[in-house]
Amino acid sequence: MQRLIAPLVVVAAVVIALVLTMGGGEEDPAGTAPDPAVPQISIPRLDGGDAYQLASLNEAKAPTLLWFWAPWCPVCNAEAPNIEALARDLEVVAIGGRDEVANGPAFVSQHGLKTPTVLFDEAMTSWEHYRIVGQPGAVLLDRDGVERARWSGPMDNAEVLAAANAL
Repeated sequence: MQRLIAPLVVVAAVVIALVLTMGGGEEDPAGTAPDPAVPQISIPRLDGGDAYQLASLNEAKAPTLLWFWAPWCPVCNAEAPNIEALARDLEVVAIGGRDEVANGPAFVSQHGLKTPTVLFDEAMTSWEHYRIVGQPGAVLLDRDGVERARWSGPMDNAEVLAAANAL
């Protein structure tokens, strides 16, 4: 029995050291969590107007949905009419990418996107910042630009509006 005490003390010390150095699980040491603030990125508007300053959403008047789309994406094409409807009740910034900007206007015209702010990030800077790995993707920001919800693939408008109204 006494021979087991020393190894048990060593094991207990190792376990305690591991627990103390691992933290409470709230931090993301791998750096995979998105930054809470909207980055200083200028994205061209598809209508040719002045570039949109994404950081303006750090002090928005209302929650904003960032919707990431690609012109060739069948799911994006199917979801675009829902985005137009959603933009009547919620601020929506539609950020195209994963294609050439020249293909963006046909997508917008085909789906009658008039209400959302429509941008095209050919450089994919905003997509990389928000770690959008597939399209469509969406990120709901509160009035301070803090990410509060995220969707990958098709969204349910009622669910998005409920999340926005809860902010």
